[in-house]
Amino acid sequence: MIPPRMRLYVLAVIASAVALATLVVPSHPVTEWGPLLILGAIVLALSSMAAELPFATSISMGYAALFAALVYAGPVGAAFVGVLSALSIQEVRDHKPLLLIAGNAAQIAFGGMLAGLVYQGAGGHLFQLGLLEDLSLGTGFLAPLAATTVFFACNLALVGVGVSLKTGMSARQTLRALEPASYWVSLVVLALLGYVMAYLISASSWVGVLLLVMPFLAARRTFRVYVELSEAYVSTVRSLVTAIEAKDPYTRGHSERVAVYAHQLGQRLAMPRADLDLLERAALLHDVGKIGIELDTLTSPAQLAAEEVRAIRQHPVIGSELVGDVEFLADTVPIVRHHHERFDGAGYPDGLIGEEIPALARVLAVVDSYDAMTSDRAYRTGMTEEQALAEIARVAGTQLDGDIASSFSQMIREARGQGVVR
Repeated sequence: MIPPRMRLYVLAVIASAVALATLVVPSHPVTEWGPLLILGAIVLALSSMAAELPFATSISMGYAALFAALVYAGPVGAAFVGVLSALSIQEVRDHKPLLLIAGNAAQIAFGGMLAGLVYQGAGGHLFQLGLLEDLSLGTGFLAPLAATTVFFACNLALVGVGVSLKTGMSARQTLRALEPASYWVSLVVLALLGYVMAYLISASSWVGVLLLVMPFLAARRTFRVYVELSEAYVSTVRSLVTAIEAKDPYTRGHSERVAVYAHQLGQRLAMPRADLDLLERAALLHDVGKIGIELDTLTSPAQLAAEEVRAIRQHPVIGSELVGDVEFLADTVPIVRHHHERFDGAGYPDGLIGEEIPALARVLAVVDSYDAMTSDRAYRTGMTEEQALAEIARVAGTQLDGDIASSFSQMIREARGQGVVR
């Protein structure tokens, strides 16, 4: 379900793009549509090769085709190819709301039209008017760079506002989460390829265009293999966790729920995508060390003896040793090992204090505590949501990182206010 504020924002973006188009189309006519149709076909093929960025935004290799349309035919060409670049069969299969698809298309078209206007305003040459033999500093460098900068800034601003409305994050948190520096260089490189593509189209060098596009098409298979391999890793981890939790019916599903909470809290804390993925994997595996604990100890309804408590407290160490022996899980070791450390230093296994505890382990400690408190166990029934949040508030700053605990509590209460059921 799209939040009301988000819906209004998307509608405003669509209206703004339509309004700008009514001004731009009559004053910047396209004289040749054939090359744009070819670029449209290319962008449809390339749009499925988007590299994912945090919070469901992405940068597509199709930007090269969009920029080629921009320098070939100006703002109208950029808008036309930009709209096509927003179309994705996968998004339709995933049942993405049509309003969001339309909003994304409008956002790209709006940025493309502004960039096209800046390109021409900076003296950029339109290749639909013919080849340009002598490139000046303005036409060959400054105009393309200015257009790319405007597209980048416009895209960043429009996406940033949408993310902020969706997540409730501040502007600073949103900017940190989107990591603009990570794809600015990619945009510049793709713009350069787009410029060369427009030149080759103007020269009717279709073999040259094909040679430019072929690496992108080959890259698609590489990306797909990488994604499939990553999914296989995660599936293996989930199967392992399910097998472990089968030992104790009271903790079945605990790791999956903790992984969901951890991912949501990580998003709220504006963590980079790489940290989110790492946190989710670590959350799935945080109790893997319990495979080395006696079942009678895990499921005992009575108070545990001192020796049994010492055994239980070894599960972070056992777990970190297990995942450390698996190459693609080795980066989860410090999180798995330290998720039972306390902020005041009274935790285990190493008695780390405050920020000595890895940040992701501190996040995991909060969500793990919440799910443990709200779940039934052999020795007690689960707390209510409010009771658990009250307990988290009580131990914030001693057992748990106070700032992280506060963010988590606010996240849970907001979800409840929106009618989200745990």
